[in-house]
Amino acid sequence: MTMSASRWCVLCGFISFATACSTGLKTPPKTTGGTLGTTVVDGGVGPIGGYAGAGGMAGAGGVSWYPPDGGDGGTGGVTLGSGGTGGGRTDWDGGTGGVTLGSGGAGGGRTDWDGGTGGVTLSSGGTGGRRTGGAIGGTADPCWWRSSYGGNGTTNTGNPTVPDGWPASPARAAGTALSRTRVDAWTTMSSTAAPSSPRSGSTAVWTGKEMIVWGGYAIRPEATGGRYDPTGDKWLPVSTSVAPKARQNHVAVWTGKEMIVWGGDDGSNNNLSSGGRYDPTSDKWTAMSLAGAPALSFSPRAVWTGTELIVWPGQNPSAGVGGRYDPNTDTWKAMTSDGAPIQQQYSSIVWTGTTMIVWGGFVDGACASAEGAIYDPATDTWRSMTTVGAPHPRSAHSAVWTGTQMIVWGGSAIGANAASYDPVADAWFALSEKEAPSPRMSPALFFLPDEGTPGAGRMLVWGGGSSYDAATGALYDFFPDRWDVVAPFPSVPDTANPASTSTTVWTGTEMIAWDVGAGVGARYKP
Repeated sequence: MTMSASRWCVLCGFISFATACSTGLKTPPKTTGGTLGTTVVDGGVGPIGGYAGAGGMAGAGGVSWYPPDGGDGGTGGVTLGSGGTGGGRTDWDGGTGGVTLGSGGAGGGRTDWDGGTGGVTLSSGGTGGRRTGGAIGGTADPCWWRSSYGGNGTTNTGNPTVPDGWPASPARAAGTALSRTRVDAWTTMSSTAAPSSPRSGSTAVWTGKEMIVWGGYAIRPEATGGRYDPTGDKWLPVSTSVAPKARQNHVAVWTGKEMIVWGGDDGSNNNLSSGGRYDPTSDKWTAMSLAGAPALSFSPRAVWTGTELIVWPGQNPSAGVGGRYDPNTDTWKAMTSDGAPIQQQYSSIVWTGTTMIVWGGFVDGACASAEGAIYDPATDTWRSMTTVGAPHPRSAHSAVWTGTQMIVWGGSAIGANAASYDPVADAWFALSEKEAPSPRMSPALFFLPDEGTPGAGRMLVWGGGSSYDAATGALYDFFPDRWDVVAPFPSVPDTANPASTSTTVWTGTEMIAWDVGAGVGARYKP
């Protein structure tokens, strides 16, 4: 079966696939691998280029050339020891793991694509075959939609649509109906001495007094920026002396006294593994050590822990799993790869106060993911997250920490648009979609907490998506589970800039949205 170009575009959700989408994808016919014998020494050979191995290794399955269509792998051999390995050609979809009374069969497939289902077991459970093994018990392929288009022939039970009647969000249940006075008003910003715009791939941080905008792509990659003071409604320059190399799609965090910029690309498909620290008080840059720094990667993500910058590398097979930077000592520290999730483009990342949660993203240039993991820097360990009740796989979404939960909203997903995750209970919960803003990629997302009730408050969604969505937003109240539309932007430009969400910050009392159009910005009080 061949997926239509339009369906493939919806599933990808990325401009970078526009060429492939417009021309369509041609795939070879689906073929099926053979089943091995039941010997505990050597399995039989599958009919399509397969090879046998000790313990009942399956022969090769059909070759899959594109994500929509591909062959099924063979079935692993039966064994009373460690279990047979699932079939499938070694660089695409694997078959089903072998039956075992011991540790369970392993899902097939080469370790950097998609494996089959884990083996049946009476002990510890089969291992899913995706990359360095999926979750224990043989969880389904993260490319959940493949099962409908001849991929690995299995049905995904790990990433269902959030069902109707799912338990209410704990934050909503814990909340108390508050009598709030809605301001719902915008104030225009001065554009005098503002950085050149419109830009894409830039960053902004809030210092407690100013918004600092830096980098991005205007006419060319930029190594310039500006500081906006909302009290005086004025822009101040950012020094270019000893500044990092011009870049876009980098990360930036505020440490309490400095802005740290790291990674990104130079606008010519060259990823950067460098950065700098900027002190707005002295208007000076300080270079960062490169010794032990993470390898080059596309679309990195980062959090500030209070003492360290943690960089999650996006996607690059040689980038490892990121690194931890201490600005006090100007040193990098490696992160363990044991239990880490697959590298994913356009994933989300939040800091809970003690741990970092990575979720979703675009995997191996093939499909979106609904998987994630939680990293504890105190112990340098990862632990997995449940996929039961999780929202549909997605990338280019946004996430925010409420104090008790991670909220996921938007992105390139089909189906449920929003959900909250409780890391203590390891459980997902649905959020209301009634009167929610239109689904969109890469919106700005902020949590506005209620004093005295941890996890309770409101969530502000702004911009992202297309030029139509870029100047729209909504406010979600966890109690009483209601969406309210944000007042119209004061002067919507003819072509609004969806990338302006990267230069939008929350100050604690208002949202500053800059570069909504060329030189256009405003401040919003909810």
